[in-house]
Amino acid sequence: MRSLAFALATTMFAACGGSSDPPGEVDDDFPLPLATGLSPTPPMGWNSWNKFACNINATFVKSIADAMVASGMKDAGYQYINIDDCWSVEGAARAADGSLQADAVRFPQGIAAVADYVHGLGLKLGIYGDRGAETCGHRAGSEGFEAQDAMTFASWGVDYVKWDNCASKPELIQQQYQLMRDELEASGRPMVFSVCAWSFYEWAIRAGHLQRTTTDIRDTWIAAAGSTDSGSIMTSLKTNRGFAAYGGPNHWNDPDMLEVGNSDNGIGPVTATEYQSHFSLWAITAAPLIAGNDLRSMTDTTKAILTNAEIIAINQDALGLQGVQLRDAEQSVWTKPLNENGARAVVLFNEGAVVADITVTFTDIGLAGGSAKVRDLQAHADLGTFRNSYTASVPSHATATLKVIGSEPPRPRGTAFLSELTPIYAANGLGPVERDLSNGGADPGDGVPIKIGGTTYAKGLGMSAPSAAIYRLGGKCTRFTASVGLDATSSGGAGTVRFQAFADGDMLFDSATMTGNASMSVDVSLVGKRRLKLLVTNAEDGSALDRASWGDAKVECEP
Repeated sequence: MRSLAFALATTMFAACGGSSDPPGEVDDDFPLPLATGLSPTPPMGWNSWNKFACNINATFVKSIADAMVASGMKDAGYQYINIDDCWSVEGAARAADGSLQADAVRFPQGIAAVADYVHGLGLKLGIYGDRGAETCGHRAGSEGFEAQDAMTFASWGVDYVKWDNCASKPELIQQQYQLMRDELEASGRPMVFSVCAWSFYEWAIRAGHLQRTTTDIRDTWIAAAGSTDSGSIMTSLKTNRGFAAYGGPNHWNDPDMLEVGNSDNGIGPVTATEYQSHFSLWAITAAPLIAGNDLRSMTDTTKAILTNAEIIAINQDALGLQGVQLRDAEQSVWTKPLNENGARAVVLFNEGAVVADITVTFTDIGLAGGSAKVRDLQAHADLGTFRNSYTASVPSHATATLKVIGSEPPRPRGTAFLSELTPIYAANGLGPVERDLSNGGADPGDGVPIKIGGTTYAKGLGMSAPSAAIYRLGGKCTRFTASVGLDATSSGGAGTVRFQAFADGDMLFDSATMTGNASMSVDVSLVGKRRLKLLVTNAEDGSALDRASWGDAKVECEP
């Protein structure tokens, strides 16, 4: 069975019960300060396309902004009112001076007047454009007009720009997205930039504040048998999960907008239970929470889902990690560490057709063994204290959304191999991160002994890019060493990867692009550092053979 993430394989080496440190040693790993930038947490807002497509005008947009305030959405954290396609003149026309024109019938006072109204409510305005010659709705695109359009958006008071990919030249995709990002920055007005390129590109994490990883989402739970539609909620979720290592502050992975509430007719095609799962899974995977329903006429159920402060909090958590799926199975566990000592968010998800018990084991989510408190974030109820694991009975297509508070794993002492430590986070492109084996691409333990170049290593980590693993240091370690390269056996010498090591956000090591049987040594100082993060990227080629190994990966720490 193929597994897309993301617990380390084999038994976790963790202390059981109580504090993970000896008496008198203070754990100061949490909390971390909030990241800076225009999008330190995933954007929250609303977009017109999913429900209304081109049926938009100024009066309508203002009424949605009013509803965002009146419904409690603003108080819950939503702030962007995003106008999608069809706001401009039909037929790709521009003004005589080349500037973009709002449709005078739909927006008789222009976009700036709408921005003023939205800003007056304490909200922000988003706009839509396209890198090509025209938009998907056959309005003017920005090819060749990037600087002028960025200045136009700034003059209108725009706060967020969604940039589409229609009528465009494939060979210019990276160049044009990066150019528009540069022009928006040069405009002098802060604007969040959403790269909507319909698929993940590694360069996009530098071009935009969020990058689409999927095709357009649809208001369907799962694609019908034999359908070529790739936009169901489940398809979008599963396409997005393999890129978890890339997500983070100011470069969020975007599986597209929320469909919650768009079937508020009591009969489907998506049920309230499925919408709750949709929301919980988008929240834990640190996806932007951009609603797409009619905020003016939400049911109480839809409103309760979209404004659940406890679930929103796991999405907006300052640690900024994308939640991962521990195993690719019909009943699965999704998890992410939170910016709080011993805290993990967990979603137990039942894709099956009947009710099923799902268990989360505390060591599997990066905690030490022993006791942990569990809270139900959907029911807003404390469930009690449990030892080593928690099991919930989960209905078909439903989720249990939890906050688990236990003990952090013990910090390393002396000379410690990373394969013998419990990471607080692990994300992997294919299968789990392996201990003392190369990555086999599917199940725990399916790799072979690590071999980099001509050397075999008894100890180390086996990854498949994109991959990330984070280890607690507690400020007590001095040095990290390893040998890195494509695994000679599992990759067959193929693939292209890039190894990086960070500590507390600072890059300590960068291999640059590695191919073939090349190997490289890592030896960096960790003095005073609290966390070590290992990252392996695809080096922008996206190969499925990017099996990367960290041979003899170890840290030197105080006893």
